[in-house]
Order: sequence, then structure tokens, then C-alpha cells
Amino acid sequence: IGTRRELWPADLFKSLQEPRRAMVLPHGLIYGSLVVGLVAALAVVLSDRKQIDGIRNLFGGQDKLARFQRLYLPGFLLAMLADWLQGPFVYALYQGYGIDREHNGYLFVGGFGASAVVGTVVGSLADRVGRRQSAILYCVIYFGHCLTKHWGLFRVLMVGRILGGISTSLLFSVFDSWLVSESQREGFDGEQLGNTFSLAYFGSSVAAIAAGQLGEVAANITPLTKLGAGLHYGGYIAPFDLANVVLVLCMIYISTKWSENYGASDGQSGGSFGKAVGAICDDKKILVCGLICSSFESSMFIFVFNWTPCLMEPDQPVPPFGHIFTGFMIFCLLGTRVYSYLAKTLSAEQIGALVMAVSMACHLTVYLVESVQVRFVAFLAFEACVGLYFPMMGTLKGDIVPEDMRSTIYNLYRLPLNVIVLMPLLLNFSISTTFAVTTAILAVAVTSAFALTGMRTNKKNLELQALRHDSDDNNSLVSP
Repeated sequence: IGTRRELWPADLFKSLQEPRRAMVLPHGLIYGSLVVGLVAALAVVLSDRKQIDGIRNLFGGQDKLARFQRLYLPGFLLAMLADWLQGPFVYALYQGYGIDREHNGYLFVGGFGASAVVGTVVGSLADRVGRRQSAILYCVIYFGHCLTKHWGLFRVLMVGRILGGISTSLLFSVFDSWLVSESQREGFDGEQLGNTFSLAYFGSSVAAIAAGQLGEVAANITPLTKLGAGLHYGGYIAPFDLANVVLVLCMIYISTKWSENYGASDGQSGGSFGKAVGAICDDKKILVCGLICSSFESSMFIFVFNWTPCLMEPDQPVPPFGHIFTGFMIFCLLGTRVYSYLAKTLSAEQIGALVMAVSMACHLTVYLVESVQVRFVAFLAFEACVGLYFPMMGTLKGDIVPEDMRSTIYNLYRLPLNVIVLMPLLLNFSISTTFAVTTAILAVAVTSAFALTGMRTNKKNLELQALRHDSDDNNSLVSP
């Protein structure tokens, strides 16, 4: 586990492919989407002077925000690069080891089960032991995950998947928690935090594109070679070795550059499960934010496991999945830039409601339409929504979730996510049933997003009325 971009080998999906009229995905559509995505992203950036100034300031600015972004982004992007490097090659490696689809499923369940149970506990400890220390722990555990890929033994690979599940929980909680806590300590407002999240996930998309190319080059240096006792080197193991090099660099950078933070609790009282569950139950905004997070991200992970068979046709050539993946990442990159553009006029809650609605429409399209061309376009639109989602949700959680329980609550949000993702794997859903389920899940996200928008609007209206009331009272006191 550990990335949302793991590509299944083509032969694993033949049994899943539903019979329908063959309709090949044109290469012109694939490569045209790459150009369209890049041109659109460039157009959004060039049309927004603020984005240009922000990017320029990131590299050359000497203000406090620019210095902080230059401190955070290298550590975060190294962590994401390591994750992206190994993702596209997991199942190709398993295929090289001769692991069948059934045992692939067992490894999946082991990884997500570990993320749901062990990862939730380990990730929540960040509020007590420190977010910086937990980020270093991510590097150590993920290093072990990648190292196990040298053995073509099922039991060793299962250990690796479990380690990957734990590290995933750390990756998607402690880095955001560290960023939000330090941002609040430095006095940055919600807009500045949102801009940092947008830059972070823009960089992550660029890292994903680069990782796919670097991993492919590494995998082709030497063939997969057996040494004995189940130990191998070369081939699709090479991207994992390259990821470990990046993890070492990430660990060195974080340990020498980042300061420690525990949130408002300073490591004394944060991280209690009971306290975190109580906060979720007592505050509807925290609960609804969690529903949006769990619903969208579970649908995203389920999409990752199923987009490949959706674009394949029986007795037709296998599409160029590497180039399709690059197209997805370009549209994800586009989404991060669109977020920065929309954030000037819309609140994070309003952007979230829009993203959830469009995402549900994309998954509904896949359920209703069998054309691979239409499905491909729907997937591109969904990837743009993914790019919008992460800076939006990072900003939203930064404002709503209590600081002293931040990592604990972030990991509690991931608990239902992992359970939902396991459902289609364990029940062996067809493609149509799978996307019917994700559409229903996203309908929950849409309802929750609009409900949260209403809650936050009402809160702001009440605060405005209170300010006006105080102003009227002050005026009455000073009037003759």
C-alpha cells in the first residue's frame, strides 16, 4: 500500500471485464489530453497574477511565508516522491514473482487492514510523541516496506504490505498536522495556509510525473534476477531501491531542518482516542468534515483499483497505461492551480461542495456509459477534482479540527475510509457495481459538503450579527 497510483497488470483484470462492444481508446485522445491539460494549467496560472507572484515569491522571496514554504515543501515532496516512485510498479513486480490474483487480493486486504487498525493507532501517537518524530518514523517504516520487495516470498511481501499500510496513515496525517501547527504558530491565516497546501500538491503532481519516468528508467537498467533463498534484485525492484534513497534524504532533511511540534497540547494531553471521538461526536462540523474526507478518499482509492479495467477491451491491444497515468497527473496538477484561482472568490466549503458534486457526476458517468472514450474523459475530470480536493480539505481540516487532537482525528477519519475500500475487494464487485457504490458514497459527500457550507455560513452570520450588536452598544455608550 502507500500510494493511490498502484497499477494492476493487465492480465489480472480480464476476469473483471464486463462483455460489451469493443471500442478502442484512441491514442490521439490520450496524447491530446496531455496537451490540453498542460495548456489549461498554464492558462490558469498566467491569467492569475497572484499565482505568478506566489510561485515567484516561493523561490526568491524573503518574507516569512516564503521562507516557511521553502522549509516545509522539500520534506513533504521528498516523502511524496518516495511514495510515487514505487506505486506504479507494485503489481508488475508481483506478477514477476508469479503471484496470482487471489493472493494479490490477500496482500491488498493485509495492507488496508493494517492501515485501518495499526496505522490508526500509530498515526494518532503523533500528537504525543511529536509530528516531526512521526514523519521520521514514516521514513523508517516505509524503508522497511520497500526493502521487503527484494524477497519473492508471500509471507515477506505480506509483512511489507502491513508496513506500507502503517506508513500510509503516517504520510496522510503527520505531514499535514505539522504544516497546520507550524502555520498557526507563525500566525499565517487560512488563505496563506491554503496557498501552501495548493503549492504542496502542485509539487506532488509534478513529483508523480517525474517518478513515473525515473522508475521506468530504473526498472529497465537490469532484469529481475534471483540470487537464492527467495532474494532478488533488478527489474521492478529498482524503483523501490530508488524510493529508499529518497526516503533516506527525506529523513535527513526533516531531522535537521524541521522543529518539533505537538500541537497546542505540547505533548502532554493530546492524542487521546476517547477525547478525539468525543470531539467528533460533540461538534457537527468535525463530524461532517470527516464524512466528506472518508467518502471522497475511499472513492478515490476504489477508483485507483478499477480505472485500468474500465479502459481495457477484450481482444484489443493494452492501452498505454504509463501515458494515461501521466495524463491523470497533469489534470491533477491543473486542479491544484484551479483551486488557487477559485479560492480568491469562493470559500473552502463552497469549493468542496462543487468538487464533490462534479466527482459524483464523473463516477455516475462511468456507471451509466460503457464507452471507454467517455469514461476516459470522466476520469480526467475526476483527477482534476482530486487536485482541487487536497488543498481544499487541508485548509478545511486546518480550520475545523482542534490542534491538540489533530493527528488523532485525521487518523480516525481514515478508519472508515479503509473499511470502505476493503468492501469491493472482499466482495469481488463487478466494475458497474463498484462505480454504483462509489457514486452512492460520493452522494453522501455531496450532502455533507452542502451541509457544512450551511453550518459555516450560519456561524459567520451569527458572528457578524454579534459584532454589529457590540458596535451598536458601544455607540449608545458614547452618544450624548
